[in-house]
Amino acid sequence: MCFLLFQSGLVFSKGSFNLSILPDPVFNCHQLGFDAAITDKSSLGVLARYQCNSDRPTYGSPNKDVKNTFSRILIPWRYSFNGVFEDGFIMQLSLGMEKSRFKSDLGSEAEVTFMDIVFSVGYQWFWGNGLNVSVIGGPAFLIKNSVNKNLSQNESSDVIKFLDKNTKSNVHAGVGVLLGWSF
Repeated sequence: MCFLLFQSGLVFSKGSFNLSILPDPVFNCHQLGFDAAITDKSSLGVLARYQCNSDRPTYGSPNKDVKNTFSRILIPWRYSFNGVFEDGFIMQLSLGMEKSRFKSDLGSEAEVTFMDIVFSVGYQWFWGNGLNVSVIGGPAFLIKNSVNKNLSQNESSDVIKFLDKNTKSNVHAGVGVLLGWSF
């Protein structure tokens, strides 16, 4: 620990790697990421979350009677117009998979797997100590790969509608603020 504190050149510098977190203050399903520079203006990484238990929907509003175990892995490729770890406008293409396991209070279950394609634009800020913030947004395409539903006979119609909506292919807006540290 003392070695890191006194070697400020190692601790407080920008480099070719970035650790990040995509906070999710609404559903508490924060995603952790890592990306590396592959050219002067582009980076490639991974952003993932494994088995977050919450009431997070695939998209739209949650249903108070349905819980979800959510997992996702995305591979983001980012193009930075001013340089990979420099302030400026960015474009990002993320490809990946996600899985949701929904379970209602009355015992209905649905498990769905999607292929994710997300195109985002935004802006990134980098400070000399490596701390950084990126704000991105754009369309997210979720393409259903598989679905398995088991509905309880006494299930409410709003839960059935929720499960039907959240297990179909869809397009929705994706926005986020990534907090990071490059080294």
